[in-house]
Amino acid sequence: MYTYGEPNAQTRIEQHGDFVLIKKDWCPELKKITSTVCKTAYTPTEMQVSFTDAGHLTPDVVIIPAGLPAPGVKITCQYLVIRDFGVDWRHIKEPTKADPTLRAWLTRFETDKSLLFRIVGYSDCIGTPVKNTFLRKGRAFNVRELFGPSARSRIMFFGGAPLDTFLTDNSTVGGRANNRSVVIEFFINGATVI
Repeated sequence: MYTYGEPNAQTRIEQHGDFVLIKKDWCPELKKITSTVCKTAYTPTEMQVSFTDAGHLTPDVVIIPAGLPAPGVKITCQYLVIRDFGVDWRHIKEPTKADPTLRAWLTRFETDKSLLFRIVGYSDCIGTPVKNTFLRKGRAFNVRELFGPSARSRIMFFGGAPLDTFLTDNSTVGGRANNRSVVIEFFINGATVI
């Protein structure tokens, strides 16, 4: 469901006047899709199911990537995705707040002072641009509120993704539920996503 950009871990040395800048790309970005094509309405029960604790997706909290992709391959990037928000909801479902994966990561975020964060909200494509901007920003804000005071002080950005940017396409119920989400990107000292 999720894909990654190609990692470029090669060191580049760039001359800038009297200074030499050493650059290293540490981590591929979580790939997203850009689309202006949208289904115009939800399926008959899609909204009602989205409001239930179970929703459309299991689990609601996922870490990307979930584990080692192959023996000897080191994971250098991880993204915490909180997904399956109710249609037109900015708040997080109570069972999602209690999710053990989310609770464990929030504890690490609070105690590991080397981590910095970006919190980016998403929506599906149905609705007006004003409504989707409101939802994206509101979802990011509400996830930010889950952070403790130490972690909150290390947030570099929280807000909505561009309106034409989605995690997956919007052609299915599951795709739209996946897009009603927030991605927490976390970085060690601002240098690399872990």
